[in-house]
Amino acid sequence: MAQRRWLKGWLAAGSMGLIACGASSVGRKADGRRTVAARDTRIQHEDCPVNDGDAVAEDVNGDGRPDRTTVKDGAKAGCRGLDFNFDGAMDAWVYLDATGNIRRRESDYDRDGRVDEVSLYRAGVLTEKHRATTLAGKLDTWHYYSSGKVSRTERDSNGDDYVDQWWEYPAERTGDCPLIHSDVDGDGRPDPGATVDVCRDQYVPASRDGATASDVPGAEPSVNDVPTEVESGAEGQPPATPAASDPNTNPPSEPEGEQ
Repeated sequence: MAQRRWLKGWLAAGSMGLIACGASSVGRKADGRRTVAARDTRIQHEDCPVNDGDAVAEDVNGDGRPDRTTVKDGAKAGCRGLDFNFDGAMDAWVYLDATGNIRRRESDYDRDGRVDEVSLYRAGVLTEKHRATTLAGKLDTWHYYSSGKVSRTERDSNGDDYVDQWWEYPAERTGDCPLIHSDVDGDGRPDPGATVDVCRDQYVPASRDGATASDVPGAEPSVNDVPTEVESGAEGQPPATPAASDPNTNPPSEPEGEQ
């Protein structure tokens, strides 16, 4: 029943979105059926001119190459380029608003010089995360957050630029136990009866003391502690590339807003 209410709510919202966008935003799949709009999967890098003469470069590990470069916007930092693994190439770009809070972060996880993830913030709080998990050079996964916690995910699982999976995170569950609603008939909308409950009847092995991960207070699986800024003396290990099969694979946590 809850799933049916979720689907009805999504369909109603989707219909309003199509009316607002107009007929020009409606696409067609290969079989000619009308469907919702194709998703913009382009990865767009926002300019952070770290090579400008006014940029302030810092060498925090003493190897003679800049590891953190700050571009000023007036008297305040406008953006920063960060080299986590000290290889001379930027791995992340952090953009600050007029108050010094982070508003955007771009990350390159596979060292190819291209952005793999874009995170958006409002007043320093994470609101959206757009990801390229298949290394195909385009976005395929979109996370949406409420109060800094993921609330829903949309995913293009087959790379055709149409969302075909909708990940729902019930409030009573942990983030690794979503409901995954799918589009199986190709009309661009989730279909009743095509929902996978990731954690239904799932066996969770106990630890040696008999407790499972959900029994440990404050436990949050799959969260790592890679630094978000280059610190003096840090061991610059690069973050791992997000797994293509799981859009919830966690990258390094986002930096705190800087004054």
